[in-house]
Amino acid sequence: MSAHAEIDVLLRSSKFVPTLGLASVVLIVLSAIVFFLRNRKASGSSAIAAGKALQQNGVADTSEPAGPKVTLLYGTQTGTAERFAKQLKNEMSSRYSDSNHYAIVDIEDYKAEEVLCKEQLVFFLMATYGDGEPTDNAADFYNWLVKAGKEAEAGEGQSLLKGVSYGVFGLGNKQYEHFCAVGHKVHAAMEQLGAQPVVRRGDGDDDVDIDADFESWRAELYSSLDASSLLEQKEGGTPSSSAIMAEGCIPAYTVQLLTGSDAQEADPLKDSNNSGSNANNPYNAQIAVLRELHTKKSDRSCLHVEINIQGSEVQYEAGDHVGLFCENGPGIVEDAGRILGMPLDTVFNLQLPDGNPNELMPPFPGPVSLRSALARYADLWAPARKACFPALAASASDEKEAARLRHLASPEGKAEFSDWVGGPRRSLLEVMLAFPSCKPSLGAFFGIMAPRLQPRFYSISSSPKQHPNSIHVTCAVVIDTTATGRHHEGVCSNYLKRMSVGDRIPIFVRHSSFKLPKQMGTPIVMVGPGTGLAPFRGFLQERAALLKSGIQLGPAYLFFGCRKKSQDYIYEQELAMYSRNGVLQKLFVAFSRDAADKVYVQYQMQQQATDIAEVLFKEQGGHVYVCGDAKRMAKDVHAALLDMLQSTSGLSSRDAEEKMKDLVNSSRYQRDVW
Repeated sequence: MSAHAEIDVLLRSSKFVPTLGLASVVLIVLSAIVFFLRNRKASGSSAIAAGKALQQNGVADTSEPAGPKVTLLYGTQTGTAERFAKQLKNEMSSRYSDSNHYAIVDIEDYKAEEVLCKEQLVFFLMATYGDGEPTDNAADFYNWLVKAGKEAEAGEGQSLLKGVSYGVFGLGNKQYEHFCAVGHKVHAAMEQLGAQPVVRRGDGDDDVDIDADFESWRAELYSSLDASSLLEQKEGGTPSSSAIMAEGCIPAYTVQLLTGSDAQEADPLKDSNNSGSNANNPYNAQIAVLRELHTKKSDRSCLHVEINIQGSEVQYEAGDHVGLFCENGPGIVEDAGRILGMPLDTVFNLQLPDGNPNELMPPFPGPVSLRSALARYADLWAPARKACFPALAASASDEKEAARLRHLASPEGKAEFSDWVGGPRRSLLEVMLAFPSCKPSLGAFFGIMAPRLQPRFYSISSSPKQHPNSIHVTCAVVIDTTATGRHHEGVCSNYLKRMSVGDRIPIFVRHSSFKLPKQMGTPIVMVGPGTGLAPFRGFLQERAALLKSGIQLGPAYLFFGCRKKSQDYIYEQELAMYSRNGVLQKLFVAFSRDAADKVYVQYQMQQQATDIAEVLFKEQGGHVYVCGDAKRMAKDVHAALLDMLQSTSGLSSRDAEEKMKDLVNSSRYQRDVW
């Protein structure tokens, strides 16, 4: 509400005016004007204005702890950054004096403009997802900090964070072009604002062994902290890593086993009317349509799923993502029950231990049966984490197995852990099968060993302009063999495969910047092989609705690819219809297995280099969208775009890269890759 609106409310209040004299009313009005003008001045466009005011006036929290304070901030999408923050806090608590104070904060809840300039020592555990984007909970902080860093680089506020010491560990995947981009930019912005790094920026690669990367970074961090005066040291010297591991308690929930009439399992999502706006408020939606997209000639599977959102508060736009809460299959749940040595019909409640010294996350809802807990809440096929090996050792009845597990968790066993667990991404259940005497408690298993099963995200393949009451998902069913020789089934895709029309699944929408141009007359180029077609199906539905309403559309080009026309040409009839009615001007399809020489979408693009260059790099100002595989396809398409830019414009390789960056920065080159 504006200042004028606030004052108008005061003056119009029939209860307010008669109670006070005219002079009092005038005084209050004048005070309100001064307050709002002062507030408006302080809330200018500069990202560092508020920080400067707080730095000068000391408005930040004055209840400082007696000893040095350490703040650990995490930006996470799957929980790994949060886990690392808690691990770092626990190790530092054991390694350094008890007079040091630690605070772990979800960066979404951190008031950076108010307190960052007052920090003594702050660590950022920052994940990157998608095409170099911050996680949902870190977006506001990230945008503020990067903007403040750019302002400092331009000469304003270079000393805003002077006196603040910091460290950054980024989490990402090297298969993506913008590997750990968020961590890189946070580190750079902190330096631009005058903060002092205490350790090199760390980069964790989830495609290989992110825990090993974090371990190496922590070792460098501790060496730096040991030689500094930032933290008070422990009397008698710094303990070794093995000593810290030995003295630390096993993180575990308190377990309450239920029997008799108390053993009634609760369904946390029964009759749920949640908004579906985020992961904490999923809407329990009903499957309305479920059909196979591949023909009977295909030995693979791809599903078309329509999820009914009629009557809910769920809202989406073409290009958004839908998060699905899935369940592990019955086979792996049975295996896990046998490995744990407990009946699957065991009903229990989990509670946080007194004081929660290990910063365990809140437990999942109960009462719950072991069968449901393993199905809904445990990521059973996730790679085993080194942090769970001491807990496994403590639960082993065979001393040889316990010693082996402790060795794998130790610095001396780092190479063996990498070879046996990290490289082949051996799962927790596979590790437990190799050490059969391990029988952890339910509290330890769900507390430290099994990661929480996360929702899976899919690009929505529909537009609300045509389907306001449903969200469509296009899902390839994943079945393959891992490096350890294990038969692997994708958790969510196979969960959908087992479902039937009428079944319910908890969902929520994650909004995306992957959107059609605001000016619908702008030309667009879409590249989406396989299920990468999903968001473009939504785009085409959107364009069809706009065209029907009389809006003039710019030309649209689609490059789609699959293996064989007779097997996996998904939505073939729809694409043909859009080509006929003017929604899609040109359709290019690459079939990689229908000829002796494999043909991919990037080859089709190169054959249309002149037209694409005209649309993207010349006066037409077109947009290009890429969706699908990040490891190979997206890189190959990017290389093809660079090549056609150079060949049609005469630019050098370096200048072409800069031109492509300009397209990215102006949102004319967007990617939705995984």
